[in-house]
Amino acid sequence: MFGANISHLGSRITWFVIFIWFGANLLSQALYLGLNGEPYNANEMLASIGYWYWIFVVLELLIWLLLGSVLLRKFKLKSISNPITERV
Repeated sequence: MFGANISHLGSRITWFVIFIWFGANLLSQALYLGLNGEPYNANEMLASIGYWYWIFVVLELLIWLLLGSVLLRKFKLKSISNPITERV
C-alpha cells in the first residue's frame, strides 16, 4: 500500500517537472520572439555558456528519459490490466 502511494507521488512529480519544463521553454521563446521579432538561436545561446552547456544537455536528456519511462510504465500497466485471452 505504501509503495503504491510513493509510486503515484513520483509519477505526479514527474508530470509536474515535464509540464513546467515545457511551459518554461514555450514562454521563454514567446517572450524572446515578442521582444526581438525572431526566435532565439539555441545553439548560439548554449555555446555562449561554455562548459555549463553539457550540464543543461544532461538535464534535458534526463527529462526526456523521465517522460519516456512514465509513458512506458503507463502503457505497460494498461496492457497488463487488460490481457487479451484467446480461445482455440
